[in-house]
Amino acid sequence: MLHLRRVHILVVVLVIASALSPFGAVAQGTEGKSSVLFNDNDPLLWDAQVYASNMGVSLDEAIRRFQLQDIAGDLDAELSMKEAETFAGLWLEHTPKFRIVVQFTRDAEKTIRPYIESKELADIVEVRTAKVSLVDLQNAQAEAVLSIIDLGIPVESGINVFENRVELYVADRIRFDAALQGGKLRLPDNVEVITVKETGKPDADIYGGLSLSGGTSGFAVKDSEGRKGITTAGHCSNSQSYNGTSLTFKSEILQGSYDIQWHGASGFTVKNKIKWWSDGSTRDITSTKHRNYQAIGEYVCKYGMVTNYTCGYISDKNYCPTYVPNCGATFIRVDNTAGYNDLSSGGDSGGPWFLVNTAYGTHSGAPGADPNDAIYMAVNYVGGLGVSVMTAP
Repeated sequence: MLHLRRVHILVVVLVIASALSPFGAVAQGTEGKSSVLFNDNDPLLWDAQVYASNMGVSLDEAIRRFQLQDIAGDLDAELSMKEAETFAGLWLEHTPKFRIVVQFTRDAEKTIRPYIESKELADIVEVRTAKVSLVDLQNAQAEAVLSIIDLGIPVESGINVFENRVELYVADRIRFDAALQGGKLRLPDNVEVITVKETGKPDADIYGGLSLSGGTSGFAVKDSEGRKGITTAGHCSNSQSYNGTSLTFKSEILQGSYDIQWHGASGFTVKNKIKWWSDGSTRDITSTKHRNYQAIGEYVCKYGMVTNYTCGYISDKNYCPTYVPNCGATFIRVDNTAGYNDLSSGGDSGGPWFLVNTAYGTHSGAPGADPNDAIYMAVNYVGGLGVSVMTAP
């Protein structure tokens, strides 16, 4: 049973207008007023202040919502496992009010009741009825994509939980329609085909979070024998260097659910930190968040040397980019609805996705449907390399 976790956080905010910290910044508030942002060596305060400024809420409310995001992720994972037959997806909404929306194909109120015993959780959960379960949508997605790949037609796919449907993103619509009309292709129900100018492209310029020669460094990792190194995106070059020193390629996986590789870093001190701001500021990574516990609607952030620190909201946990062979439809798409110019650009590949001190995933690329959005591989798939993300020195 899921229970609301009580986290008591004492927040002391000292804002001295005449003497800002050298790490200070200013963000525009929702009413045109400037809000002082600061880095008091507390990543939680920074991310919460940015969110608070974007949403026009208090710092305390921003922190409360971050806590509720974690709870929503737990709820998503639990319902996916225990109520798979009728669970049709879950997401968070941040406006006009903050809430968690949960869908079932039947008996929605009855099914959700045991999972929201806490009054605070019950007050923000809204249940709805949908036609198709999430499992059935995932099966339909896999069936459709496999049929199209067999025809040699490039396609990207995802699940639009909000509309309770599978979405296929196709650039070569003439060829696709010909296959459909000729009977070579049959689509399951609840599948929508969307024409795009081009399918997704990986970000793989010679740029990096820590200035790798062919991508962005992601997270510090270590293997079972304690050997340490760093990750980047699997589609980046296997020949990487940092500050002119070659790194030792260890292994990579670029297929299915994976777009990841790692390199040994002999001669360097590998620490569980990420660069998260353009002035070189770092923060510790002290935990990871499995894909199952990441909820649609969650607010997440990333760092890349081209687009730097940007944030957005998870919109799809079942994205399948064309550039990943035999895609497992487990990539996570982030919508650029938080006011940034771009979430992804060439050179960002391999960079870290995170919130506060928690690792969420590795930046992969941008979807063809909207190049201003972003795609990342969930952090738990790093384990496929036989390594784990370092969360302690």
